[in-house]
Amino acid sequence: MMKGVVVSVFVMLAMFQFMLKQGDAVVSCDRVRSSLVNCVPFLTGTQALPTSACCIGVSTLQTIAATPADKQAACNCVKDTAASMPSIREDAAASLPTKCNVQINFPISRNTDCKNIQEQAAISCIQVRSLLVGCIPYLTGNQAVPSVECCGGVSRLPTIAVTTEDKQAACNCARDTAASMPTIKEDAAAALPAKCNVQVSFPISKNIDCSKIQ
Repeated sequence: MMKGVVVSVFVMLAMFQFMLKQGDAVVSCDRVRSSLVNCVPFLTGTQALPTSACCIGVSTLQTIAATPADKQAACNCVKDTAASMPSIREDAAASLPTKCNVQINFPISRNTDCKNIQEQAAISCIQVRSLLVGCIPYLTGNQAVPSVECCGGVSRLPTIAVTTEDKQAACNCARDTAASMPTIKEDAAAALPAKCNVQVSFPISKNIDCSKIQ
């Protein structure tokens, strides 16, 4: 039995190393697979935890896949390799980045739609909320008009949310914050940019589909 397991693992390692499918981006499938080759025992359930060598490899994925094109190429390499190896466990693959305490921009899965992998937004929810915190009295109906502090924050939103990714990220932050505060009035939120005489690229609303923001 053990001999069969060892042979299977070596076969999987060989598939990682020799199954070629080059992407259009700078990153290559060879390099992606070599980063994950030490993870095969964990991914197939023969080890309970990923080794340090596996986690070092996972951490390199973030550095070699920097652009959206590289991320999509790396994602496709991982997806195709996982699809060719039915013994890979989806739950182990999904948990691998967390087990290694590494954040990567795509799931390790045979079911991922890699076309949806995009550039990670630079903007943070902390930034967005800090700009809108002065608007809470107006948004909740405790002030008839937004304060100077509030409008100063709103006026900064267009300057920190420039790219499509940042606009969508800022929109998601504003939407989720609004959704978590039931006392926020939708009409006040919708009127806020106009009240401040500021044009922003997304409405401040708990009902907005931020994926449509361009």
